Amino acid sequence: MSPDDLRAAQAGVMADPDRLRLLALIITDPSGQPRASDLAGPGGALEVVDAHLQAMSDVGVLVRVGHGPHGRYRPTPDALARFGGAAIGAPDRTGTRPVPAGDHDRLLRRIIADLSATYTDVLAPETVERFVIDSYDLLAARATVRRHLPALTARFAADRLAALTIDRRGLAPHRDVLFVCVRNAGRSQIAAAVLRSVAGDRVRVRTAGSVPAASIDPVVREELARRGLDALTEFPRPLTDEVVRASGVVVTMGCGDACPVFPGRRYVDWAVEDPSGRTPADVARIVDDITERVHDLVRDIAP
Repeated sequence: MSPDDLRAAQAGVMADPDRLRLLALIITDPSGQPRASDLAGPGGALEVVDAHLQAMSDVGVLVRVGHGPHGRYRPTPDALARFGGAAIGAPDRTGTRPVPAGDHDRLLRRIIADLSATYTDVLAPETVERFVIDSYDLLAARATVRRHLPALTARFAADRLAALTIDRRGLAPHRDVLFVCVRNAGRSQIAAAVLRSVAGDRVRVRTAGSVPAASIDPVVREELARRGLDALTEFPRPLTDEVVRASGVVVTMGCGDACPVFPGRRYVDWAVEDPSGRTPADVARIVDDITERVHDLVRDIAP
């Protein structure tokens, strides 16, 4: 399928408002990658939801992590860039009016309301609002294209709030892994994609960058796609304290002293070359190196 045909197919699939609502739920899900049963809810039409998710996966709007009935779904970069704003602003089943993609203030209020409902009795609405606004500001500071900021903010804030609740409850499991590099556009993305492929949902994977880039390195993305490893983090994310606190294992790759150190976490430093600006052959070799290291890590933390 040509790129133009793929874009047309994606637009056709996402014309269904139920799929936009599902994408919004996936973007803000605390786990980062919910199952079909999570999205259907108790007594929901699981077969219908599963069919929607399959249709979205077939055109590259979602990527499935894991196999069988327990497979989980993550949005792709295309999902966030092309449909994230429409999903966040879509009317719900009560008939609320849609929010235009360019109205960031109203979209942020929608995100705050949705996440506050998710964390009722867990986090104060003021805390949710603070994290949403701070996430927007962190992403806006380096954005070259601002159109996608609300969807990226929803995803980033949801991940940070999930990490915050894990930390506050003292639940940081040893199988939560954070990969940190400088730009969060190459090495950490490779490691995350490989770990998700190997471990499925046995391990929660996060990535961050000490000085994050605007987008994932295209040569890295092409090499991972060639190997069938498409479970990338959807966009480079800034490194924040609560995400480090919520991770049992923190793997750093070339970010020096930028990563804060908290007691009770295991810190590992990998001396891995930066694939940025390298040839496809060099990137393939770097992916091989990281893949071997990830397999060793999995044998250690999630046998």
